[in-house]
Amino acid sequence: MKNLFAYILIVSIICACGSNTSKEKNETKVLTKAALVNDIKQLSDSLNRMYALPASTLRGLDLEGMTKYKTDLSVTRIALINLNLDFFKHFPKDSLSAFCLADVQKLYDDSGAYGQALAYGDTIADNYPNFSNMVFVLEKNAAILDFNFEVRDTVAIRKAYERLLELPNVSNDMKRTYKDRLSSLHLDLRDLLKQ
Repeated sequence: MKNLFAYILIVSIICACGSNTSKEKNETKVLTKAALVNDIKQLSDSLNRMYALPASTLRGLDLEGMTKYKTDLSVTRIALINLNLDFFKHFPKDSLSAFCLADVQKLYDDSGAYGQALAYGDTIADNYPNFSNMVFVLEKNAAILDFNFEVRDTVAIRKAYERLLELPNVSNDMKRTYKDRLSSLHLDLRDLLKQ
């Protein structure tokens, strides 16, 4: 009887200790601003190193090596998008959130996910109207609409350029360029290059 009682007591203690360990594993990691910024910087540096590989090195890769490179590039890009979105989600009032979303817009544009890039450009414009890089964000949206879709929506393109022209800090040279573009929206990129 004593052995049975001792056995039950030991099993109970082991189970209790084991459940505490599993609770610790299941607790979510607390995200701090500094940790997220550090993770974003490290991943961004890693992605930039991948982009900076010389063309001669890339040409020297066999099929397996090129597949690995493209996969690593894609995985790193997705991880960086997710980190930037985590920052925006957890710290939406922080001024860095607009920069994180601008990075997301660029990363989606680089990967050819133009609809997503447009959506995040609009999110920046809606949530951070005084963002210091707003000209660049709206310029990217206009260019995506103008040059990256097979079927061009000239109404949407016109609105994008007009929205850009409404910004107070657009230079006179840029205004001229975009007004000229508005007058020739019937021409796509191929037609423009032929001129």
